[in-house]
Amino acid sequence: MNRSKAVNPFRNYAFGSVITALILLSPVVAFLMAIAAEMLIDLLYVRGTSAVCAVVASGIGLVLSRKFWRRPEVVHQSKLEPVPGKTSIAAAPM
Repeated sequence: MNRSKAVNPFRNYAFGSVITALILLSPVVAFLMAIAAEMLIDLLYVRGTSAVCAVVASGIGLVLSRKFWRRPEVVHQSKLEPVPGKTSIAAAPM
């Protein structure tokens, strides 16, 4: 860390302001998520969907999303195996 360079106070104030804004707005985001959940529940009741059907549909969606968005598995080779009939690669003679 270079101690001879003065610290820019604007950067410190901006960082502190962003953290403060996130802390103060988190209850608003939680409240909006609760309202969205209530709207979804009301929509399910109006359409006549039972809670069991909604839970089953959510479970199927979760299983399918985990299946399609899984990372590919990396296969590690346990040891080197020589290939029969092939020699090792060497530089061509000049």
